[in-house]
Amino acid sequence: MTRRQYPAWLRRKRRGAADRDDMEALAIALAAGDRAGIRAVLHSHAVLIVDSGGLIPRSAVPIGGRVAASAGLAALMTPETSVVTTSINGVPGLVFERGDTVLAAVTAESRSGLLTSVWVVCNPEKLRHWNRGPRL
Repeated sequence: MTRRQYPAWLRRKRRGAADRDDMEALAIALAAGDRAGIRAVLHSHAVLIVDSGGLIPRSAVPIGGRVAASAGLAALMTPETSVVTTSINGVPGLVFERGDTVLAAVTAESRSGLLTSVWVVCNPEKLRHWNRGPRL
């Protein structure tokens, strides 16, 4: 069996990225509003970083710790918001959608099967390409 060899720049980029199973577990917990489930996939020293482009007050400050990070992630969900697993820049990620509009793109790093850093981009300028038209 031949193993596909990715370019060096892509291998460096993917190092530490959360795998699809971790992101799917997070998506299921977020969709269910299961805070215990969200905490279960986060490392005890997890950090949540939100880039809102200034739309969410105090979002520029990283949120540290499993409990605070899980509360921050849960706060991004509303009853109308759905979560979809997808590939973001070549790594597994999540997209928060409301209707046909992407509200946020989420990527993460993991260590020992737990998410250590979670980045949420909900800056409308950075999500423009996600909202250009129908996704395939």
